Amino acid sequence: MNQPPFHNPNADPLADANDIEAEFQPRKSPLHESYRSQPDVENRAHLEADKRRMRNFIFGLLIIGLVVGGLLSIGLVWGMHRLDMVNPPALHENAD
Repeated sequence: MNQPPFHNPNADPLADANDIEAEFQPRKSPLHESYRSQPDVENRAHLEADKRRMRNFIFGLLIIGLVVGGLLSIGLVWGMHRLDMVNPPALHENAD
C-alpha cells in the first residue's frame, strides 16, 4: 500500500518556503568579491570609459545607417529616372 494514491502525504512534506528562498539566494563568487574590493575611483573610470565606448558605437551605427539610407534613396531616384518612372505618363485625349 505504498503506491499512490494509498501513501501517507506527510511522509515527504514539501519544503518550507524559507528553505526554497535560501536555496535561490545569489551566492557571492570570488570574482565578484575581488571586483568590489577595488577602489571606487577605478570602478568609476572603467564605467565612464565603457559608457563613452558605447556612446561612440551607437553614434557610429546611426551614422552608418544614415549614409546607407541616403545612398539607397539616391540610387532609387536615379533608377526611377533611368526607367522614366518619375514623371506620370501624359494622358492623350482623342479629339473627334
